[in-house]
Amino acid sequence: MVFDTGGRRKRVVQVVYGFLAIIMGASLLIVIGPFSIADVFTAQDAAESAADSLDDQAENIERKLVRDPNSETLLLALTRTRISAGNSRSEIDPATGQATVTPEARQEYKLASDAWDRYLRAAEEPSPAGAQLAATALFSLAQAATTAAESEAAIADAAAAQRIVAEARPNLGTVSTLAIYDYYAFRFSSGDRAARQAESFATSRAQRRSVRNQLAQIRREAKRFQRQQALLARVNRGQGKEQIQNPLGGLSGSTAP
Repeated sequence: MVFDTGGRRKRVVQVVYGFLAIIMGASLLIVIGPFSIADVFTAQDAAESAADSLDDQAENIERKLVRDPNSETLLLALTRTRISAGNSRSEIDPATGQATVTPEARQEYKLASDAWDRYLRAAEEPSPAGAQLAATALFSLAQAATTAAESEAAIADAAAAQRIVAEARPNLGTVSTLAIYDYYAFRFSSGDRAARQAESFATSRAQRRSVRNQLAQIRREAKRFQRQQALLARVNRGQGKEQIQNPLGGLSGSTAP
């Protein structure tokens, strides 16, 4: 990732967002555990063909939405289709099995985010399954964002989607993930409530202690990142309206649950 900055300002930006990249990936691995992206995606050629087909499906849904713009069914279908297209357009590193969000995949995730926003405005009771897909895609979008502001907005939206999941299907995994997203979004009070709830799902004293310690560590790291952001804001003061590029764009691999 190339930073559009120089000198001390460049160094602060690198520290801030490099730090965020580390804690985002590491914390999700702690809570969810390792998994193989290769199990999720097919061969790249087949994926590209699938993405083209999914784009055609999405365009067909969009045409139907012209006649029925508030259809919950169509808007949710559009969200799912765009997310699937984004997954298909991600590239797989054959050596590591990790997925990289390409510019094409990022565009699909942005379209999915737009469709999800439209769906939330139309839906009386949002689908938990749809929210889970949206939360994962929004996290990937945060990693692939080209500016810090875009990344922060995507993380906040991911937290909102994950809250729908956690409220509908409360368990250790869904609530722990909600706590993590809330911490990343600097919603510490909400994150603390989710962390306490996550502890209640532990099946043993050792597991409860482990969950508490892991989420407390993530909270400390998020607080540290918040302070780094405040420093960055001071450094940026007087620099005009220049956009800081998001170093999360250099990440390879999708660590979202």
